[in-house]
Amino acid sequence: PAALNTVRETINYKDSTYVLIYGASYGGGEGYPEQQIQVDFQVSPDSVAVFNAANGTSYPLLPEACYELTASSSSIAKGTVSTAPLALNINPSKGMELFKTYLLPVSIKSVVSAAAKINTKLATAYYLVTASLNLADFDDFDRSGWSIIGLSSEEESGEGPGNGRAIFVLDEDNTSFWHTRWSGGNAPAPHFLEFDMGEEKTIHGISTVGRTGSTSGRPEIIEVQFRSSEQEPWGEAIPVSLLNNNAVQRQFFDRSYQAKQVRIVIAKNFNNL
Repeated sequence: PAALNTVRETINYKDSTYVLIYGASYGGGEGYPEQQIQVDFQVSPDSVAVFNAANGTSYPLLPEACYELTASSSSIAKGTVSTAPLALNINPSKGMELFKTYLLPVSIKSVVSAAAKINTKLATAYYLVTASLNLADFDDFDRSGWSIIGLSSEEESGEGPGNGRAIFVLDEDNTSFWHTRWSGGNAPAPHFLEFDMGEEKTIHGISTVGRTGSTSGRPEIIEVQFRSSEQEPWGEAIPVSLLNNNAVQRQFFDRSYQAKQVRIVIAKNFNNL
């Protein structure tokens, strides 16, 4: 039945299993089958190119780790017109990228019955699956075990006892702040902070808070990089644009990352300070 129209599903990006339905039906004006019909199913990667060519699209195949056909075979019993509903399980956290649409073609591979044959025009169901976000599904990490392992500079004395140094980025107090060195001369840009989270985590985005009470010099564009240990080079620079305020800004990446360490580079700040 799903072969009649393309099935479009948007699911929330999280480590959870979503269930879509597939199966087979008997029809064509032949009444009810007089014997059991075994139906075998398969995912058909070659059908991705066929679909894209017919529709002028370029959807990639859903990664194999993200889906599971709970049954590759089922039966239409004598005197009935369909198999039982079968579950197509999808877990977006196993390899899907955020907001990217994937194609999964599920086909009837074969039937075992002298009384039935496959209608080739309805042999493949096309599932278009997109992973989106629900902010309520994500919490900020507990940073009590984090440590700062690198920085470009910090203001150790000019901002008073409760501000200026990089450690205040991790103190859970949004009124304290890190500031680059200005007392005795400005430190040269670009500025950066590097963190070790104590263990490898799956990272979906970043939360930032601008300095309270000052609109000059807050980060406007930051670049975020990841790695799993000091022995590895830092990964790709992921640009994140920020607003010039002191609210909590939650920015999600277009894919998740596995990392133990994080590097944040200030690529541009407001008022060019």
